[in-house]
Amino acid sequence: MRHETFKAENIDEVVWLRLNRLKSVKLCENLIRTKLDKTPNPAITEEIIKSKAIGLSSAIDSAIGYWQVNPQSVNAKVLSRYYFLLQMTIAEQVSSVKNTDDLKTVQKHTENGHGLATISNPNKDFPTNYFTLAIRSGHFYSYAKSLGINTKTFDYEKRPRKFEEITDNSKLVSLIDLFRRIPELSNIIEEYTDQPPLSFHIGHSDINMRDDLDAVKEHIDRTGEFVLSAPITSAQRTTYVSIYSESEKVSTDYLSSLGLPITNFRIAEKSAFSNERIIVGQMVHPTDHYWHQYLDTYHSSYAPTSLIVPLWGATTDIIVINFTLLYTLSIIVRYLPDLWYRINSGDLNHIGSLTEYYVSIIDHIVPLKMLERITEAHISIHQPGSLFGPI
Repeated sequence: MRHETFKAENIDEVVWLRLNRLKSVKLCENLIRTKLDKTPNPAITEEIIKSKAIGLSSAIDSAIGYWQVNPQSVNAKVLSRYYFLLQMTIAEQVSSVKNTDDLKTVQKHTENGHGLATISNPNKDFPTNYFTLAIRSGHFYSYAKSLGINTKTFDYEKRPRKFEEITDNSKLVSLIDLFRRIPELSNIIEEYTDQPPLSFHIGHSDINMRDDLDAVKEHIDRTGEFVLSAPITSAQRTTYVSIYSESEKVSTDYLSSLGLPITNFRIAEKSAFSNERIIVGQMVHPTDHYWHQYLDTYHSSYAPTSLIVPLWGATTDIIVINFTLLYTLSIIVRYLPDLWYRINSGDLNHIGSLTEYYVSIIDHIVPLKMLERITEAHISIHQPGSLFGPI
């Protein structure tokens, strides 16, 4: 992956300046050619390059337009952020050199709808009764396919008209469970929902170093040779992974119930530096790469390295999760004014507070994530005086 490094006092401003460059058709064309140099695709002709560049520029311009509305109310922020992300996912599809799609091609899918729908259980109370589902048409379906996500395991051919028609609840995701999957909310989600998170801060356990040291000692005793690390003699090894959480509800039984790629959980100890409890689990993986290379992890400037419980059992893609959550909130804002009033000013205002917190956080996260996905570059922005910044 390419690397771009910037130095600036205001990190968000640099992201927007970098995004704004992509309003230029010429610079979009240069970007697509750079991506083709890395990933050649004979199907992409000069005509397609130019068409993709125009489409990318148009989608970026539209996305920035939605963002720059700069609303003050939470409901308007939800709508502007949703439509911003919608346009950015279109830009990502158009900019990809793995397909020949231009903006007209992608728009054929968006004309068939957003590709998501909401439904509520009339026998329960909000927010635990409010669910989102995927439809086998429209933008979300097209976008998920472009990311290599197989939606057939969880989507619906058409939206169920009544909740009673649903026979497989695993194809639904609740509004609360979407919030619970956002790593930036993991340390506060229980305060708002009384439920533990569905994303977890993870790290390499100290137990591994003790085990490696024991293996080295055993090797010395057996052979008389000193080695810096124990020889690996099998195709697989077990690595201990630590999960850090302040929540008492994040128990070994709870973690075991989530179907994570880590098993055999046990309480290890309490962190010496915080109120976090440390739970250790085991991960079996091939020896040809490090353990974390076999986990689909996520991190941002507001979230440490995290493991997310897959959405619909199919994907941990953070943009897909944020897109689904923003869509769900946008439906409430647009079409359920009575419910939104309760969320914003009434008995459900804790959900309104959570929504405001969430939108404020992703304002600093999503634009950079989408910029990196569209440019296929790792973008590092360091403030003056930073230890890792350029001198």
